[in-house]
Amino acid sequence: MSSPTLDRVVDAVFRVDTKFDFKFVSESGQLWLNSVNSTTAAGNFLDLLHPDDINPFKSRVTDDPDSFACDVRIKKADGDCWVNIRGYQLPAANQYVICLIDISAWKADDGVHRYAAEHDELTGLPNRAFLKKLVDDLIKTAKHPFFVAMLDLDGFKKVNDTLGHSMGDAVLVETAKRLLKVMGPQDTLARLGGDEFVMVFCTHDAVVTKGLANDVLQAVARPYDTAPHSAYLGVSIGIAEYPTQGQTYSALLKNADTAMYQSKNAGKNRITIFSPTEDSEDFSIKSAIHKGIQEGEFFLVYQPQFDMNRKVIGAEALMRWTSRIFGTVGPDKFIPITEESGLMPFLGKWALRYACHQLKQFQQLMPEFVMSVNVSPVQFDCDDFDVMVLDAIVEAGVDPVKVVLEITESTLMQSQLKTQSALTTLREQGVRFSIDDFGTGFSSLAYLTSLPVSSIKIDKKFVTAIENEALACSTDKKLITAMISLAHSIDLKVLAEGVETEAQFAYLGASGCDYIQGYLLGKPISAQMVMALLESQMERTL
Repeated sequence: MSSPTLDRVVDAVFRVDTKFDFKFVSESGQLWLNSVNSTTAAGNFLDLLHPDDINPFKSRVTDDPDSFACDVRIKKADGDCWVNIRGYQLPAANQYVICLIDISAWKADDGVHRYAAEHDELTGLPNRAFLKKLVDDLIKTAKHPFFVAMLDLDGFKKVNDTLGHSMGDAVLVETAKRLLKVMGPQDTLARLGGDEFVMVFCTHDAVVTKGLANDVLQAVARPYDTAPHSAYLGVSIGIAEYPTQGQTYSALLKNADTAMYQSKNAGKNRITIFSPTEDSEDFSIKSAIHKGIQEGEFFLVYQPQFDMNRKVIGAEALMRWTSRIFGTVGPDKFIPITEESGLMPFLGKWALRYACHQLKQFQQLMPEFVMSVNVSPVQFDCDDFDVMVLDAIVEAGVDPVKVVLEITESTLMQSQLKTQSALTTLREQGVRFSIDDFGTGFSSLAYLTSLPVSSIKIDKKFVTAIENEALACSTDKKLITAMISLAHSIDLKVLAEGVETEAQFAYLGASGCDYIQGYLLGKPISAQMVMALLESQMERTL
C-alpha cells in the first residue's frame, strides 16, 4: 500500500475495519496526518472527521460499500481541511481501503470563483444572482412577512455626464456604504447594476420597514464629497411585501420596481408601497421596456405576403418582445405604452434599420422581395423622420423601392402638413407607402389622391365577415369589393390581411385583390424560416 506509484497519486492511504478503526496507515499517510496536526494513536478514522460530515460519510459507505466517494472535512487545530475520499471494500478481510486527496486549495479557488460570480465587482455587494438565491431561500423558510425595496438614484446620470464615470463609480461606492449603515443585521443590500440597488428587509413590520426606508432617503440626501464639487442626489424607492404583494422572486422584484417607478413619476426622492391599481401593470411594463431595450429583449419576426398565385412577394416586419420578467408580451400591450413613454422613436428606428438589413439578406435569394415596416404616428412627430428612414436604407444598401412603410389612417389625419412633407420627400426617393387597417378609420378620397400612397391594406375585420352566412350580402362584403375597385381606379394595389381560410382566399381572388397575408399561407416566422421558404419556392420553380 505504500508503493511509490500510489503515494504519488494520493496523499494518504488507510485500511480500516467495519468500525473504522485504523488497521494500516501508509507512510505518506502518516506524514500527511502529522502535517495536519492529527494523531492516529489507537485512533479511529471517524475521529478525524468534522462532526457534520460523519453521518454523510457513513451513509456513503453503507449505500455502496464496494466503491464509495465523497468530500469531507478533516479537523485541524487551525481550521478544517477539505479532502476527497475514494474507498472500496476488502470482503475477505472485512475491511475498507480509504484513499485520501487533500483538496483544500481547490475548495478555496471554488469559493473565490463563487464569490466573484455572486458579488458586484465595484461595490462588493451581492449581485442579482445572489439576490435571487437569497429571496428564494427566504420564501422557502419564511414564517413571517419580509420586504423587498427597489432603489434608483435620482440625478446619478448627471453626475456621470458632468463629472465622469470615475466620479460616478465613487458615488456608487459611497452610496453602498451609506445604505449598509442603515440596515439591520438580518437585512441584505444588493446592487443590480448601474444606479439600481435592492434592499431586503427581514423585519416583520411594515411601519418599521418604512422607517428604515426613510433613513435611506436621509442617508442619500447628504452631500457627496467624493466629487470636486459636492454632488447632491435623491433616491426613489418602491417596496413590495411577501407574501401579500408577491409570492415569488420575480413577482416581488417586479412589484417593487413598479412602485419605484411610481415614486419617480410622483416627483422622485420618495417612497411608494406597492398597491395593485389599474395603472400598476402599465408602470411595471414601462419599467421592463426600459430594461428590455438595454438587454436586447426585442426582436423582429416576419409574416410572408403572397400574390394570388400563392407566391411569396415580401413580408411584414413585426416587433416582438420576450421580457425576462413578464415573458411574452403582445404588441397590443407594449406598443401603446412605448408610444406614451416616448420610447417609440428609438424602437421604431431600431426596427426599421434591422428590417432593412434583413431585407438585404432576403434579396440574395429573391431580388424582388419587398419589406413592409409599420410606422407609429409618434414617429412622424420627429422632425428628422424622413432623414432617419433614408439613413437606414442607405446604411443597409437596399433599393428604396423595395421598402414599404405601413401607416394608419389616423396618422394621415394628424399633423397633415408635417406628414405630407415627410411622405413626399421619401416618395421622391422611391420609398412606398401603404395605408394599414384601411376602412376602419376616416377613409377619404382626398388623402388617397393627394398623398403619395401606393397601396391599401384591407383590415382583418372585413375579411373575417366573408364566411359569415348571415352576412352573405352584408355591407362588409360589399365594402371589400368597393375598396378594391376604388383602389384600382386610382392605381393603388390592394393587400388583404388576416386571411385564414380557402373561402376567404377565393372571394378575395374573385374580387380582384392583388395580395394576401394571413395564417392560411403563412404565420409570422423568423428570418431563418423566411430564407428556407424562399429557397423552397426557388426549388419549385426550377
